Amino acid sequence: MENEISESNKASPSQPMQNLSISPSPQMSLKERFDMIRSIGEECIQEDELERLLANKRPQPICYDGFEPSGRMHIAQGVLKAINVNKLTSAGCKVKIWIADWFAQLNNKR
Repeated sequence: MENEISESNKASPSQPMQNLSISPSPQMSLKERFDMIRSIGEECIQEDELERLLANKRPQPICYDGFEPSGRMHIAQGVLKAINVNKLTSAGCKVKIWIADWFAQLNNKR
């Protein structure tokens, strides 16, 4: 009995980290990749164009993310941003992050 319990607890150390892999996942279908991107993205100008880009693999879709910092950044914001960027890159996208620090300075958001 004890041996069965210890065997079930011996999961591969990389198993929980598998979903956080940065390399593109070849096992993801086109629909899964599309759904993952759309679950993160708030705006997609042409969904049929996104599907075409994902199917052709070139050029890679470019996803933009941006924010205007208002004070010190909370650790959860950085973790969430990293998770979302990882998901987008795993789905085959390039990610560009825009930080509107100049506008924050203009708006007195220190």
